[in-house]
Amino acid sequence: MMWYTHVVFGVLFYLIAVLFGAPMNFLDIGMAAFGALTPDIDHPKSYISTKLPGGTVMPRFVEHRGATHTIEAAFLITALVGGLAYWITGSYWPAVAFFIGYISHLFADTLTISGIKWSRFSKFHPKGKIRTGTKGEGLVLILVTFTTVMLFAYIVMPEETSKNLGWAMLIALMATFAIIGKKLKRLK
Repeated sequence: MMWYTHVVFGVLFYLIAVLFGAPMNFLDIGMAAFGALTPDIDHPKSYISTKLPGGTVMPRFVEHRGATHTIEAAFLITALVGGLAYWITGSYWPAVAFFIGYISHLFADTLTISGIKWSRFSKFHPKGKIRTGTKGEGLVLILVTFTTVMLFAYIVMPEETSKNLGWAMLIALMATFAIIGKKLKRLK
């Protein structure tokens, strides 16, 4: 999946956690988005590798969709990033949000034809039908973005969203294409 699809998956997964009691704030949403990008630190041309200082070092040592695309890496990297976030904020929620975003990345990559091995200690290698960078991914991006916008509206304004569901859906659909319209044009 492309980086923007991973970001939307990360935010969606975190908003689902908000429904179950996680705090709703932009720091944690940002941490979920950051967590959703982090597994691709193993690819030299990934968005995160090109933006982080020293981001191009990791791909020299690990293969793409290898070690960083496992549940073990999710726990290890969350411990590192989450420890730093806890030290800065005094809250464990940024670490939880980061972990949720990381897991969302693994889930999204499972939907692709390459799939991923969720653990280095297992032979289980689920694969989906989506090709990265294609219109198939575009359809997934539309559905996930629309769901994310609707869920955000419901969390922020539950009564208004419920009372005006038709209008909320129309506005969410317009917001979806406003957010991802240019990205869809780049897909094959």
